[in-house]
Amino acid sequence: MSARLEVRLTFRLHSGIHVTGEQAQLWTDKALVRSWKDPGHPVLPATTLKGWLRESAERLLRGLGQPACDGSRPGAMCGLCLVCELFGAPRRRSTLRFSDAVLAESRTDVRMNVSLSRHRKTAYEERLFSTEVAWQKELTAHIEGWFGSRAEAQQAAALLYVAARAGFAIGAARSRGLGWLKLKAFTASVDGKELSDEDLVAQSKALVSQTESRA
Repeated sequence: MSARLEVRLTFRLHSGIHVTGEQAQLWTDKALVRSWKDPGHPVLPATTLKGWLRESAERLLRGLGQPACDGSRPGAMCGLCLVCELFGAPRRRSTLRFSDAVLAESRTDVRMNVSLSRHRKTAYEERLFSTEVAWQKELTAHIEGWFGSRAEAQQAAALLYVAARAGFAIGAARSRGLGWLKLKAFTASVDGKELSDEDLVAQSKALVSQTESRA
């Protein structure tokens, strides 16, 4: 019997955030990606959120001694590890569906930057560029997925929970201080029944025990 997982994540943003879009903007070199439904609102794209959570999950599982494929190397993905099961692989469809997180109450400004040579530790000449930045206090994202059983859905919720808690910055220009955030609230439900905080903690501990036993 299949089980439907719904997850709502709320992050507190401690800095501005930037994800470069394809739409050109006058006097701005790197404009924000915006909602296709309402171009007036910047968004955190579903693909960015998915990649960020996957990267965090990979790092956590490897830290526990559990194999986890590198998402930046699609050709080397096994399609069988826990990360591939959840986030997908070239020959395996993801069990999760992510939605764009709309920054509906944000204000924006433009920050001037210069390209840096990290090798020489100096600024490149004539490499001044402008970046549009969105500012908002909180950000809410939605994820849903379908699993073969309730236990699988709960395990997925646990991995998303620990991955979201472990991540600390998202989007572009993180090394320049943008995209810093912290998980404020995590709500998950399976077939409409909400998982309690105790359930999530217990599932997270079970996930750790399971990965340790596999290692």
